[in-house]
Amino acid sequence: MMRSFKLSEAVKIIPEDLEDLLVRGAYLEHSAQELKRMHQEQTTRLETVRATQPSFMFLRPKDTREAFREATSGTTQDLATIEKALFVNAKLSAYLRKIANDRLEKWMRENCVEYRVGLAAEHYAVDWEQALERFTEHAKTFVRVLGSARNTAPAGYNHQKNTFSPAAYDAIKLAHTVALRVEAEIQATNAIAEEHDRMLGKTVFNDPMPRVVQEPYASVVGQIAELGPTAAQVEFTRVIDAVDDLIDRELGALISRVRNSGRELLGRTQGYVDDAWNQLHVHAVAHSVDRKQVEAVVAQTERLYTSDMQLMTA
Repeated sequence: MMRSFKLSEAVKIIPEDLEDLLVRGAYLEHSAQELKRMHQEQTTRLETVRATQPSFMFLRPKDTREAFREATSGTTQDLATIEKALFVNAKLSAYLRKIANDRLEKWMRENCVEYRVGLAAEHYAVDWEQALERFTEHAKTFVRVLGSARNTAPAGYNHQKNTFSPAAYDAIKLAHTVALRVEAEIQATNAIAEEHDRMLGKTVFNDPMPRVVQEPYASVVGQIAELGPTAAQVEFTRVIDAVDDLIDRELGALISRVRNSGRELLGRTQGYVDDAWNQLHVHAVAHSVDRKQVEAVVAQTERLYTSDMQLMTA
């Protein structure tokens, strides 16, 4: 079991079927390089032949015309043959890479701890966004009940006893209850972010989630109950405006940030496998190819996989 993907460890323990695909891909790479070299040579040769075409060819002797046509035709046919081979090579390489990538991904799920952690963390963005949505609903309710308490507070205030009416106290009590719910949702939301960060903190997938600022809403509401009507009105308005601003401005930015984080994590887990494949491919190209066997291995690979490739792409 690898803690993280390390080429030196992976090449020793990857399964034989995956190694076979990687080696065949390396042979195809060498073949493609040789075909491209041959294509360039033939292109240059054709350009040279055409550059030597005599003027007024139709006036030249028949033997001269036929020799020129044969030289041009032969080079053109060679180019067509090479281009067809390059096309088949590219299609086969892409097909083998897809198979190898799928097998590599499944193997890494079982053998690479860091990759598994990245996959396991994908649900946090969804959980965090859902928690933010719950928090938003509680915050909107909080604003409504605060507004109701603000409207109720002046009515029936006893200036001799410095007390609100029973209805006002009931409204403030309800606001206090909802404030506790808001604070609990903030704690729950931040707990998801903290667990996410602990899980990914020492991996290549580290991407700290933002936190919702924990405000003492319930305590503030409790203090309002001890104020006079004018001061209570001012404090109610201040808290309502602050929560409205949080809903209208900050929460949208937080949700957008978390959605982006989820998409980026998905991209990074996919990129993790791609990077692993690239490292293994480069290693196979450098260390697993016998140049004398390129033609034979490529021919065998075409026999083994071309029909499957055609069925997959039909």
